[in-house]
Amino acid sequence: MITFFISKSIYLFFAVHIDKWNSAIDIIAIVIFVSIILPFSIFISEKLTTFILKTRLVEKKVYSALFTLLILIPIIVFSISLMNNYKTKSLEEILEYDRSSFEAIFINHQNMSEDYSVAKELLDFLSQYQVKKMSDRHWNPDVSKEAGFMIEIRSENEVVIASIYENRLLLMNKNGDYYRVVNGPIEIQWVYDFIAGFDDF
Repeated sequence: MITFFISKSIYLFFAVHIDKWNSAIDIIAIVIFVSIILPFSIFISEKLTTFILKTRLVEKKVYSALFTLLILIPIIVFSISLMNNYKTKSLEEILEYDRSSFEAIFINHQNMSEDYSVAKELLDFLSQYQVKKMSDRHWNPDVSKEAGFMIEIRSENEVVIASIYENRLLLMNKNGDYYRVVNGPIEIQWVYDFIAGFDDF
């Protein structure tokens, strides 16, 4: 029964997320998971089931404690993950990228600079703002009347893309998360003035 539950959970997980896995790293991770982690998990679950049945552990209090613990651990881990996901963060933290392999920064789809110091100066300005994740239903897709810009930071192994407005932002990579600005509004005019000094703007 445990094996069936694990297999069904894994199948549902793959069915929901497989369209989002398209990089070589994702494929390698899936291969490792299917060929090593999955068989090992099934093996351990079967051994544990056999041990419980042979030792009549079900009839003992230690089984109840163990079962409760096995239920509580994922709940605690999920709760901590959820709290971390929705806690207030620096805008710079949301736009985190690999500084050691920085390649270029784009604003509104135009290459602003390949100089790391330019990206650092802009992100240093944005770091003063705090953001908090918001649910999808609270996001208003009509941004036509809001001042804002799109930022794209490219490094060797990743691209960070976000649409930033005065009081909210959309992080486009990952899961397309929405955030509201806690200590806004963001001074968008400063950003406009900053990028105006570059040739392509």
